[in-house]
Amino acid sequence: MGARSATKKFFQLPDFSRKPVFNFIAKRIGPFTGTVTLDRSRVYILPTKTGLMFLLLLLLLLLGSVNYSKSLGYVLTFILVGLGNVAMFTCWKNLAGLKLRAGGASPVFAGEKAVFAVQLENPDAQTRYSIAIGHHGEEFEVVDVPSDRVALAHFQVDAEQRGYLQAGRFRLHTEFPMGLFVAWTWIDLSMQCLVYPKPARSAELAAAASHEEGDQSMQGAGSEEFAGLRKYQEGDSWRRVAWKAVAQSADPVYGDLIIKEFSGGRPELQWIDWQALAVAGTEARLSAMTRLVLEAEQAGRHYGLRLPGKEIEPGHGRAHCAQCLKALALYGL
Repeated sequence: MGARSATKKFFQLPDFSRKPVFNFIAKRIGPFTGTVTLDRSRVYILPTKTGLMFLLLLLLLLLGSVNYSKSLGYVLTFILVGLGNVAMFTCWKNLAGLKLRAGGASPVFAGEKAVFAVQLENPDAQTRYSIAIGHHGEEFEVVDVPSDRVALAHFQVDAEQRGYLQAGRFRLHTEFPMGLFVAWTWIDLSMQCLVYPKPARSAELAAAASHEEGDQSMQGAGSEEFAGLRKYQEGDSWRRVAWKAVAQSADPVYGDLIIKEFSGGRPELQWIDWQALAVAGTEARLSAMTRLVLEAEQAGRHYGLRLPGKEIEPGHGRAHCAQCLKALALYGL
């Protein structure tokens, strides 16, 4: 069985910090770092609504068998009781023993949803079926964990503000195999996601402060005289790809792209400067600078970032873009 999405609502965990009597539960929730094993002290089980109806049915069968002295009624009642006991133990064992690790989260922009991944490791020889993960009362995925394998389960959290977003505690639960019982646990794996400022719709810098002339002696990033060909490197502009050379290649795949190099000068540098913005307010400035960083990276320009008390030298490429966005996300925090 593969993973499938779900939007089922479930009971939310109360705030244990206000209920000292539940401190023993809070200590088992975390936050933890590293691997957490779901031992018997962390897995709880209760009958579902279907399970309560099943228990009522057993009670009626037992009362009827006693009242009418029906031997077959006793046999049926005891068989169903045994079946219920097996279902209860199987449900609990389907969750107990799993090892959990934080799977990380990719950075997002404010206003988006941060997706957190949790690694579920099954050390046993039996597959764990229908393990559901949820957060803040909403169920997101239901996954199976094969024997001696690791599966990923994901949940989402609204990223409302820039900075580091803490995932907090999440819920794992299962109703396998019959839906008569639900076994669950709450765990906090100290996961966090970097949230970039929300990009402004448009942004401009003062013309006199946004560009500087480049170094006329640099080779490989200029635009005057053709200097040769080289293999594609991460961060290179697609406008410099030698498409004719790529077409003549025997295997024109991504790793075999060829870039044209020029000598005689480097393109002018763009400085994305805090002081050169015509907007007021810290968050508005950060949003505008985020938009300018994305536009400069998309255009393949060399750009630097100037914030009060911090300066990032000009560059380009995914790593440089991530460095600039991270500086904007954590500014003043």
